[in-house]
Amino acid sequence: MSINKILVPLDGSENAEKIGGWVAGLARPLDAEVALLTIVDPDKIELPRSTAEHGHPIPGRSGPHDRPGIETTGALAGTTGMIGGATTTPGHGGGVEHAPAFGTQILDSVMEQAKQYVEREADRMNAAGVKSSFEAVMGDPAEEIVGYANKTGADMIAMATHRGSGLARGILGSVTDRVLHTAQIPVMAVHPESLSAFGGSQGQPETIVVPLDGSDRSASVVDMALDIAKAVGSQVVFFRVVQYPYYGVTAVDASYFDTGYAVSQQRVDADLYLRQFKDKAEAMGIDAKSVVVTGSPASRLLEEVGSLSRPLIVMSTRGESGIKRWVLGSVADKVIRSSGLPVMVVPPPKDED
Repeated sequence: MSINKILVPLDGSENAEKIGGWVAGLARPLDAEVALLTIVDPDKIELPRSTAEHGHPIPGRSGPHDRPGIETTGALAGTTGMIGGATTTPGHGGGVEHAPAFGTQILDSVMEQAKQYVEREADRMNAAGVKSSFEAVMGDPAEEIVGYANKTGADMIAMATHRGSGLARGILGSVTDRVLHTAQIPVMAVHPESLSAFGGSQGQPETIVVPLDGSDRSASVVDMALDIAKAVGSQVVFFRVVQYPYYGVTAVDASYFDTGYAVSQQRVDADLYLRQFKDKAEAMGIDAKSVVVTGSPASRLLEEVGSLSRPLIVMSTRGESGIKRWVLGSVADKVIRSSGLPVMVVPPPKDED
């Protein structure tokens, strides 16, 4: 699966804007278009008290955004908090201040500012030599992100995840969590640490790490990882963790014991398994290596990637060893939350859902 269009949701925060520059560095060698999207969530805009409360209802209008206001408090605060974010306030960034207005007029004003904001970001992207498009919409953030990706034929969604923004509360905030659950295309979660480490527009990984567990689902990400590596000149590391097998339980204290022979044989089998992917990469002219370690899958992966140069982790969901649940399985969840690195989460092929 080639990447021709990358959807980047923006919420006006500093880190969300940084991801635009970061994605530009990735999109340029891929010759991919970047689609910038910002969403105004009407439920997060604090509208003024309605004059309907003072005995002046609007005929035929009963919604929270269809009533006249005494004093506008919903003007966009600069460009902050547009995507499911904090309540906006007036008096900053050209917002309407203390002027009578209908709720719909306030929303229209916020939408206009949102469009201006995302258009400016698109201009910056174009100036960086990356073809871009932009759109501002109103609605539920997660639904709009996934719907827009489907409508425009995006191949990947790149989201900045960070505390204190409208886009995510913590690493797996409500919007990010829902997008990861529902998107049928890969979602790349990029942390603030990654944005800083990659130096703004230099969003080109030097190393692509592909964790594999022996399942067809985990192997389904290999072609995408190789396409990215080929375009940006990255090394690919195929990674597999061998877990300690346990045999027997004593009747007294229920203690377990392992066998070194079984572990050694598993490591041999794992190395043979990874070799096929390594050979495929090298046949494409890509520098590749395989790594087999023993222990807990998530913990050992996190230990290994910490020593690599500018890594990108590309991993599947619902693999047969560890990732049992869509996205929030034990391995994927811990890697996304704890790595502090960009992680591309790839859903299983549609015929395996």
